[in-house]
Amino acid sequence: MFRYTAEILPYHDYSLEESLRELAGLGFTEVNLWSSAQPLASHVNPGDDVGKIKSLLETYGMKPCGLTMYGKTQDEMLERIELASELGIDTVVFDCEANYADFVSTFLPPLVEAGERNGVRIAVENHLTVPFSADFESGGNEDRRWDEGVDTFAQIKRLVTDIDHPNLGVCLAPPHLWVMGETISEIIMFLAERKRLFYYYIWDIDRNYQHGVDGLNFGPGEKQLPRRDGTLDHAVPLGALKRVGYQGAASLKCHGTHGWSLQKITDELRASDNYVKSCLARI
Repeated sequence: MFRYTAEILPYHDYSLEESLRELAGLGFTEVNLWSSAQPLASHVNPGDDVGKIKSLLETYGMKPCGLTMYGKTQDEMLERIELASELGIDTVVFDCEANYADFVSTFLPPLVEAGERNGVRIAVENHLTVPFSADFESGGNEDRRWDEGVDTFAQIKRLVTDIDHPNLGVCLAPPHLWVMGETISEIIMFLAERKRLFYYYIWDIDRNYQHGVDGLNFGPGEKQLPRRDGTLDHAVPLGALKRVGYQGAASLKCHGTHGWSLQKITDELRASDNYVKSCLARI
């Protein structure tokens, strides 16, 4: 059975300790830490006191299940792979950071090699080829899409074929698949068969998303959190994860929490957590 975990991302405006305290209070025991570009979360970074980070995790009974590092250069990612190893994290997550040909020929191979040396897996998120920018949550940039990336089922298949390495897999992001009109459960099966499903986001998208207009703006945070009246029935893909014997992290996630109070973030996560647990009971 997969492990139900949480992203620290919604608490990006708050300290590591505050964030861990709130997630622990919700009952989570595993957390994906973030070390990404602004305005995304950046709670841990190379040069931080690793002992202090471990101490905080221990204080709140939390285990780090991953390290996400979007918007970083290749050298910055190499540093974070080493940081993940020092923290006892076995998986790092990022998206396709360039046009596909460049990504698989020059950007990704050194990261996979570093992962192998450090005992860390590389999980590439299926991600719209809309370029990341500091104002991504307001949409736009659709006219600047890369020619090719890793955002469709066909491109996911191509990635794990072009770089067939046990340390390279996929972080599956349902909203990006929904935008591309893909079937989440089908891709879960494909990746699980090949031992390339490394990470899974429990994540929704605003039903009012405008294709070809909204880019990476998936709606306000409360519309991205899984919920009974959401876009996806999360019991279906979670059931698929169970059927294929996936044992990795399935992590509660959303963007869109800028300006929220600490209490609002926790309240919204609690409501979503209750819904997810009802899905787990159904499967």
